Amino acid sequence: MRGMTDHLAFGKRVRFYRERRGLHQWQLGELLNRSEDWVYRVEAGRIPVNNVRMLADLADALRVRLEDLQGTPALLGDRDDHKGSVPAIRAALMKSRGLSGALVDGREPPQPGRVAFEMERAWDLYQSSQYARLAAVLPGLLVDARSAARKHVGAQRTEALRLFALALHVAAVFLRKLGETNLAWTAVDQGDIAASETGDPVVVLALRRGVAHVQLGAGLAEEAVGVTLDATNDLAPGWWESSRPALSVYGTLFLNGAVAAARMRDRALTGEMLDRAQRAADRLGADGNEMWTSFGPANVGIHRLATALELGDIQAAADMAPRVRAAGLPLERRARLSLDVARAYGEAGHTDEAVDHLKRAFRTAPEQIRAHEFARDLARRLHRRTRRRDAQELAVRLGAIT
Repeated sequence: MRGMTDHLAFGKRVRFYRERRGLHQWQLGELLNRSEDWVYRVEAGRIPVNNVRMLADLADALRVRLEDLQGTPALLGDRDDHKGSVPAIRAALMKSRGLSGALVDGREPPQPGRVAFEMERAWDLYQSSQYARLAAVLPGLLVDARSAARKHVGAQRTEALRLFALALHVAAVFLRKLGETNLAWTAVDQGDIAASETGDPVVVLALRRGVAHVQLGAGLAEEAVGVTLDATNDLAPGWWESSRPALSVYGTLFLNGAVAAARMRDRALTGEMLDRAQRAADRLGADGNEMWTSFGPANVGIHRLATALELGDIQAAADMAPRVRAAGLPLERRARLSLDVARAYGEAGHTDEAVDHLKRAFRTAPEQIRAHEFARDLARRLHRRTRRRDAQELAVRLGAIT
């Protein structure tokens, strides 16, 4: 089904799927506890649906995947040799060494040190939003990491399993961003199993966060909250304060949980999870990137802004926006903050500020922002509000208008 309506504006996409399901506008409104007029205005492009929880509810009512409703563009085109394409990543995830064909022909299982180098490069590419390059290295990394985990024994096997789990984690978050939710689940599920075999609580908690992250991307906010709350049950008291990596994965786990709670409209739980993340950030004392978490006080601030947007607290988000900083964080975090600040200003009616920050987000990470439905929707609406030529040019470059 993916790709059927990608050429349509969001409202026309909603109408397409509503009519395909045989619903009148008033019937869809009833399913969503909204009015017929609300559905009419959404389909006419007069009001945005830029809240993830409402998008998920709308997708559920229309019986489509969230990715179908968002019209997520294909970031990767299939190549003749399948390098850097989703089929190659799928083959690496779904097939064993003995069945992977050209992926493993002539490849000896590498030493853990080589896998560590490849895995770190993959995370660096993800955090710098270089998706095409990441897609090209992921298939080989997954095959190498899996074969190393199968070949080695003893301490080397434990290290290889740790690396395999972390390689699957980066594959999962990347596939989720591509809109390949089913493949992302395959990756994170395999990674969760590998992490459990290591017995390393940092890796186990990192993959538990990965599970919740993919669930959240699939619109399963309640399940993501459950995983977040359960993830720390088996940890020794005070373990999360034992090291910088422990503080970082613990804090990031609850940042993800806070977003999930916000999508459930549970303000108290959102605040509780943000507070737990804040305590870890305060204990850490400064921003860092342990275990590729980008965690620290700045990332907590970014998530306070993000959850305010999720909860519809637009004025609070707009007031917060000038104070949130991402200097020193990976490019992916900086671009996402600029996008959320643009959204906050756009919703608050500050058109020029919204255009400026959306431009900054696009300059920072073009591949990342071009793929984001909220960015395209915001660019489309800003183009209608202003005569600024750069707003029109940005909307064209994001694929929001033709």
